[in-house]
Amino acid sequence: MTCGRCGLTRGSEVTASDQQSWAAGAGVPAPATEPERPGWQRWLRFWWIPALAIALLVGWFTTAQRGDDGSLTTAGNVSVTELRAGDCFIGSEEDEISEVDGVPCDEPHEYEVFAVQDRDGDTYPTQAEFDAIFESICVSAFEPYVDAPYDTSAIYASFITPSEGSWDDGDREYVCYLFEPVDVNAPGGELVQLTESLEGAGR
Repeated sequence: MTCGRCGLTRGSEVTASDQQSWAAGAGVPAPATEPERPGWQRWLRFWWIPALAIALLVGWFTTAQRGDDGSLTTAGNVSVTELRAGDCFIGSEEDEISEVDGVPCDEPHEYEVFAVQDRDGDTYPTQAEFDAIFESICVSAFEPYVDAPYDTSAIYASFITPSEGSWDDGDREYVCYLFEPVDVNAPGGELVQLTESLEGAGR
């Protein structure tokens, strides 16, 4: 049998060029052929891979690294929640902080962590309660770490406390740190740039 419309004997092989010529002869538009996209466009779907790699590399090189003993061996960012006793760091002008610039203690710094402790509580502490917590956590840990009584030492202490926002998120951690004023009669003034740990300083 012969197809009167296309002139092809049934059972014959059909090629792509035949289909296009029949479509043209019958007034039927040939199917559109999608042009092949350039290679660089095909790779656009994978843009996130190098972006992720760059982010990981930046994070690695900007985050402080620790040695086998847990001490900081390279300078970099340290989350406040990851600070440990013996960590040294550079000060910040911000009232609320989530991370500090940690450094090995033989590099210039102003502050050194000497105690870290969680303290449970249902409501955000008042100033009087903060003072009592400081006495309980920091003052009690001062002399065993510095090897000098807190009341007569040339070295001072303070602590990083939860903010009201972080308290609502469950933060109950207190980080006690040391610093040494240039003038002991003006503890709020310029600080000594330390280049060694204050552990066992004895002053």
